[in-house]
Amino acid sequence: MGDINNMNDLERFLRTPEGQAHLDEIRRMLVGRTIQDVRFRNEIQFIATELVLDDGETFVVFQPSLDVDVIRGHFAEVLDREFYRDYPQRKPR
Repeated sequence: MGDINNMNDLERFLRTPEGQAHLDEIRRMLVGRTIQDVRFRNEIQFIATELVLDDGETFVVFQPSLDVDVIRGHFAEVLDREFYRDYPQRKPR
């Protein structure tokens, strides 16, 4: 399929009663809650942001800016530096 098919399926889901019910459930989980902590975890293709709510429950957020390809694009020099820190023998002379 492709990006346009994904976008169209999501739009279809958003307009359905089932989609709205699912999103309302998520809204109910979050409205009025307080975030007690924010943690990050490596999910291989992205870094997940985990919100710890006032009752100890967690809610995971996926941010496009934490996708591995975005990080590689914005932080190439940082990743190179850290790579050579891990593998100093591979650093060009």
